[in-house]
Amino acid sequence: MKLVSAVFLTLMFTLTSFGAQSHGLISTTAKVEVRPNNLVELQVQFDFIALLNHRSKDYQLPVVATLSPEKYGLLYQAVTKLFDQHLEVSVGGAPVKLNRRYPSRDQMFEVTKRQFIESSFSGVDSTPYTFSDRRFYQRFFFDFKVSSREDINKLVVSFPKELGGIYVSFVQPVSKEVHSGEPWKLR
Repeated sequence: MKLVSAVFLTLMFTLTSFGAQSHGLISTTAKVEVRPNNLVELQVQFDFIALLNHRSKDYQLPVVATLSPEKYGLLYQAVTKLFDQHLEVSVGGAPVKLNRRYPSRDQMFEVTKRQFIESSFSGVDSTPYTFSDRRFYQRFFFDFKVSSREDINKLVVSFPKELGGIYVSFVQPVSKEVHSGEPWKLR
């Protein structure tokens, strides 16, 4: 009986410590970055567990992190299919063909497992890794080319609604070559 109680208490302690897994920005983020030669890169960073639970709370981190690779693969396929079907980019109303670069199932699974381990051993009072701790967010990458810089002003990105609110950053870099020993300055 004492063994059953000890196992139960250990399990309950483990399951109740998951609320401390994020300390900073917790929304999905997207970064649209214009590169030389009219290349546009799009990066979407999202919490995999939150995305799975957009309609319910059926997918808890301890359960998802301990799935077999095959069962995790079904979740992976569902999420990549969601992005394939509902992430749309257009320029002036015309759809743009995206190059899609998803992490592999195993890469995503490793991030989920690390999130589970970290959340199991960190407490509510633990010091945040950073105030924008996104170590356990999944990252999907996309890119495409526009025909001219003017097309950037006509760019529209539609995200899957299941991601919820998204904080989008638009970056148009200012590039400058810095020679050996020379400091970099913005202007």
